[in-house]
Amino acid sequence: MKREDLKALELTDEVIEKIMGLHGKGVETLKSSMTTLQAEADGLKSQLAEAGKAIEGFKKMDVESIRAAADDWKAKAEQAQTSAAAQVAALKFDYALDSALKGAKAKNSKTVQALLSRDALKFNEADGSIVGLSEQLEKIKADNDFLFEDAQPTPRLVSGGNHQSVAGDPVISAMRKAAGLPAADKGSGQ
Repeated sequence: MKREDLKALELTDEVIEKIMGLHGKGVETLKSSMTTLQAEADGLKSQLAEAGKAIEGFKKMDVESIRAAADDWKAKAEQAQTSAAAQVAALKFDYALDSALKGAKAKNSKTVQALLSRDALKFNEADGSIVGLSEQLEKIKADNDFLFEDAQPTPRLVSGGNHQSVAGDPVISAMRKAAGLPAADKGSGQ
């Protein structure tokens, strides 16, 4: 559609502009659709060419090499599965060992783990415990008791009631005298 054809129909310039605008929108929509379809066609051609190459490659392969490749991949999959199971077992063992060391009140579990013979320890799947750990911990506690928290709680100092010292007056008086301080008043609490 051309402007000259519309002018030949004796249409006004305003009507011609509206018609050309609507026609332009339609043309742009068609161009967009055509570009999309062309891209899809190019993609399909590319995929077809790749499939043709793959088919030619399969024609060159013999059945035995395909079976060997499949067996190789099967072995790799089994090895990956075994490796994953070993990693999971190692994680369970490490978690159980760390929990057991915390339960034994180890101050630093990594330091205590360095002293353990890990080969002699076994993880019990049934209850999640570490077999052989208690014997090794007893020996480590005997040789390195500083690595573990004391079983007895630390004593707390408690002050007397009414903000008075627990230490008796003779003790305070002797301390003040030794320090060269004057004797304290009985009412001041010092």
